[in-house]
Amino acid sequence: MKRKWTKNLGLKILSLGLAALIWFFIVNVDDPAITRTFRLSVEKRNEDVIADQGMCYEVLEGDAVTITVKGKRSVVENLSTSDFCAYADLSKLSRWNAVPIKVELTKYLTESDTPSITLGSVDTLIVSLEDTETKQFKVNVVKKGTVEEGYCIGDLKAKPNIIQVTGAKSQVSKIDEVRVEIDVSNATENFTTSGVPKVYDAEGKEINSSKMIFSSTEVKVVGTLLNTKSIPVEIEIEGEPLHGYRYMGVEYEPKTVTIAGDMDSLSKVVKIVIPVDISEQYADIETEINLEKYIPDGVILAEESLTVMVNVMIEKLQIKDFTLDMAEIQFKNLNNKFKFNFSNSMNMDNLVVKIMGTEDDLKNLTISDLAPYIDLKGKNKEGSYTIEIQFSSVEGIEIVSKPTVSIELTVAEAEENTGEEDQENSGEVLPDLPEDQEDQEEEEPSEEPTEEPDTGSDGTE
Repeated sequence: MKRKWTKNLGLKILSLGLAALIWFFIVNVDDPAITRTFRLSVEKRNEDVIADQGMCYEVLEGDAVTITVKGKRSVVENLSTSDFCAYADLSKLSRWNAVPIKVELTKYLTESDTPSITLGSVDTLIVSLEDTETKQFKVNVVKKGTVEEGYCIGDLKAKPNIIQVTGAKSQVSKIDEVRVEIDVSNATENFTTSGVPKVYDAEGKEINSSKMIFSSTEVKVVGTLLNTKSIPVEIEIEGEPLHGYRYMGVEYEPKTVTIAGDMDSLSKVVKIVIPVDISEQYADIETEINLEKYIPDGVILAEESLTVMVNVMIEKLQIKDFTLDMAEIQFKNLNNKFKFNFSNSMNMDNLVVKIMGTEDDLKNLTISDLAPYIDLKGKNKEGSYTIEIQFSSVEGIEIVSKPTVSIELTVAEAEENTGEEDQENSGEVLPDLPEDQEDQEEEEPSEEPTEEPDTGSDGTE
């Protein structure tokens, strides 16, 4: 038997080697070894170990890794990222806040089919540790979209209306506001919805809150709808500007606003009147007025803007001198028993009236517009009189000072026989008397003539 096994031993060994070579060739041709790379997120395990120390962490390096897998083509081609698990155990952080990353194949394979796994250049998770902080914030509801025409949002209530946020102290300290955004598009009735709270800094930029813990991850919002109405806004000017200045008008925006409330309350509101006091003012007034304090109870403003921009125009008046022509002066209420002469000492060329008004008013004004006249009512005795010239009122015009004239009244009968020549030399001015309805008024008490009339009055109105 032994001889039988050893017979042709060299040939048998050669045959065995040749068979192995053929098997190796067949295996590498039909199912050769290949390599593939996968990108994996690194799972952080035992995070509570850090949280229990009142701290939190931020990954500096190793949040994801690249691995190279080498094995049979029939095996490797059927693998995906879900067949692997990359993780780092945070309970084993070193004094340098680093921990090795490990990768496991989660798919079951036989030992002969299991491929080799090699980590790329990043094989360690490195973190920074920071103290945690918890703060409370009021929840602000922000609406987007537009409700149905004729309605507006009356009230938005968040439940809960206060949220606690826990996170890295450096991040929590940046939080200025917690918002919940809801869509109110085409709403026509009261509604209830919900939203996810988000955090924003003082500049209104959203802060990444993925590492933060909220006391509530969802906020319920209850909204109410109100009817709306458009009403006019009116500016009511009160008082008078400083003397020598005039109120010229007011400009303001908006001239209409939209208010909201129930139908009964809206029906009682016709307009909004805003008083503006210009007493003793001498320059234009530009102001911004808050509308809220002029809104009646039971209604609210349905618009974003709560202010009215007001510009009150006040103009400084000008004073201009006008010289009177005696021919333009009328005489009223001359008693038929008397005739009059102007005093010989009076300068007839120096009758000047000072008139105040706007530049445009004064530019087009003439003496005839003022209809100057001398009123002799109540002058029933002979003598010398100093009388102030009067003027008819003209809108927008104020007489600053009025001139006076000196006249002498004498009995008309005493001069009847002197003839025409004496009359011409006397200097008497015969008035062209108009019909005057004032003759019907009650006569004023008669004035005693004075020997030396007072000529110092300026007659300012």
